[in-house]
Amino acid sequence: MITITKQEKYALVSFEETSRFNAQFALQVKQDIISLFDYSPHVIIDLSYVKYIDSGGFGAIISILKVAKEKGGRLLFCNISREVLDLIEIMQLHMIFEIYTSIEDAVKACK
Repeated sequence: MITITKQEKYALVSFEETSRFNAQFALQVKQDIISLFDYSPHVIIDLSYVKYIDSGGFGAIISILKVAKEKGGRLLFCNISREVLDLIEIMQLHMIFEIYTSIEDAVKACK
């Protein structure tokens, strides 16, 4: 499902073996990621393996982003597949999401 790696300045969340971020596990993922803001001001979500996000998944992401801003943190995304990026652009979420091409670029933005 998800892998979480905590570093000093950021936490990295990866969706391994999960090609669909959907309502089925969005609530649990949301709770897991929100709790990371108690330990780190920056959370990076690596979407390398995700090929589809449904409305439940986007709802969870928007809720996480809201909590990040309330806590003075940042939510960053990287390695977004073309399929998911197309959905993000259609929904015009690229204007509010911090999107990076690689984990390295997202980590540099956390400094």
